[in-house]
Amino acid sequence: MRSETPDENRINAVLRQLTQESRILDAGVYDEQGDLITRAGESVNVRDRLALDGKKAGSYFNQQIVEPIQGKNGPLGYLRLTLDTHTLATEAKQVDNTTNILRLMLLLSLAIGVVLTRTLLQGKRTRWQQSPFLLTASKPVPEEEEREEKE
Repeated sequence: MRSETPDENRINAVLRQLTQESRILDAGVYDEQGDLITRAGESVNVRDRLALDGKKAGSYFNQQIVEPIQGKNGPLGYLRLTLDTHTLATEAKQVDNTTNILRLMLLLSLAIGVVLTRTLLQGKRTRWQQSPFLLTASKPVPEEEEREEKE
């Protein structure tokens, strides 16, 4: 069994941080030949995780992402992440439901505000309705020429 280098220890610490209390079920780093260097998260075999043997019990809600780790002269290795997509879809539905409830509450509060405003202000005349101009609005306004002739 080989001993871990300081780089592998740091990589393992980062992978543990990624998989701890998150939607990333497991993460692994592989070298350029595809040999596993280190991994963190749930200890499920990759063949079982990908359901390569035909057993698809939990694979419907998992998504694998493999990204190359680029160096100056090409890929140094690969990073493999397994995401729990079932949790993401469930939380997205909860957000949609909450948003719809908030919209309904806003519409209801607007309707209540309109009803209360009309009820409370039903018998009162507003300031513009009490304007003396409205009392004389039906009378014709003399033209400027007629005013000058009278003077």
